[in-house]
Amino acid sequence: MNISNIELRHIVDVDGQLLGIDAEVVDPATLLASAKRPAGSQLWLVRAGERIAIGARQAIRLSEDAVLFFETASADTRRWTEPQLLAA
Repeated sequence: MNISNIELRHIVDVDGQLLGIDAEVVDPATLLASAKRPAGSQLWLVRAGERIAIGARQAIRLSEDAVLFFETASADTRRWTEPQLLAA
């Protein structure tokens, strides 16, 4: 786990890697690049036991009060089944 950059205002977790981000709004491409994940990966927000797919052009508003958790899946990975979406 890399926590060398957590001095920034917002903290997110992408595939178990903590990232510090200063911007209040980011796009999926920025998160994927910051986490050194493949650009074609599907980004999922994990919240309250659900996985929510994030669109490629969707803006993500970050909070200073909460850590947002994301998972990735490459474009060639099989789709999540409904039980897996709820089992996060």
